[in-house]
Amino acid sequence: MKLSGTEILIKVFANHNVDTIFGYPGACVISILDKLFNYDEIKQILVRHEQGAVHAACGYAQLSNKPGVVIVTSGPGATNTITGVADAFYSEVPLVVITGQVSSGLIGTDAFQEVDMLSITAPITKWNYQIRNADEMASTVERAFVIAMADPPGVVLLDITKDAQTGMAEYISNNTQLYKNKGFVKSVLGECQFPRNEFYTEILKCLSENEREMVLVIDKVPNDFFDGDNFCFNKVIKSDIYGVSGFGLPAAIGAQYAAPGKTICLVAGTLEFQATAKELGVIKQQGLDIKIILLDETAADKYKIKNPDFLSLANAYDIESCKISKSNDLNVAIQKMLNSNHSYLLQITT
Repeated sequence: MKLSGTEILIKVFANHNVDTIFGYPGACVISILDKLFNYDEIKQILVRHEQGAVHAACGYAQLSNKPGVVIVTSGPGATNTITGVADAFYSEVPLVVITGQVSSGLIGTDAFQEVDMLSITAPITKWNYQIRNADEMASTVERAFVIAMADPPGVVLLDITKDAQTGMAEYISNNTQLYKNKGFVKSVLGECQFPRNEFYTEILKCLSENEREMVLVIDKVPNDFFDGDNFCFNKVIKSDIYGVSGFGLPAAIGAQYAAPGKTICLVAGTLEFQATAKELGVIKQQGLDIKIILLDETAADKYKIKNPDFLSLANAYDIESCKISKSNDLNVAIQKMLNSNHSYLLQITT
């Protein structure tokens, strides 16, 4: 029986136990999103920017032990993923990133929102490929998952034309995964490690004393906040080699979907947090529970950066918040945040 390229794509997703996809819609992926809309086994998480989709998939992959999946449209939708793709590539995180593309007959004509994603992403992917025909959909997507998980894991990007999505082809079902999941783990857990800065050490000790399974997401706060990959036997996620500002919030969202039973705690600087603060909309829309510690060092900033009222910003997204200084009772404030049953933003002025 013949199926559309989009239907074949979803069949392959099912074979690889894909349950969550992060992305942003557009004309060149609308046929995929329309089919996924009625496919209850896969959650579609609508981010507010394509970069956030890749960071979220990265956070998801590091906890789920399988590739994160991203779907975005062509043109600016595709190029907006580049920072996240580079970060995942250098961190060896397995992702399958799918970008829409104009119909194959229009390629090379400077069509509206046509962009050469293969040339752009060649240096920052393990493999990339453009699918122009529904006949090659199944084998190519299967290969993408295998390559993404093969040692060392990394990013695979598939650029899929509109006619490959809507065209018809035969599909022979394969009900088993084509790769053996060896359990992708980015950081190896071990003994507790704390930073050299006494105040940052105090924050981490307050977090660890809560005695709950926790995932700590760090967003490019000062380098001495966290030296190692270990946090009292809890998982640590960060943009390490590439050092992306704004990685933290979307990565925490992805982590929440991969490990809903764990406490997800983001520690970010105010500038880094603002880079992707729009993703607070996902927290509001999906009712997620993410704890956010915002380290506000504006007073010591040589550029005299003026920040917004973060408590008002949190309130706009229905997120409970509190502001303290480092001289306040830090442990009481952190325990109140951790014991809340919803998302919470704790701003600490240092």
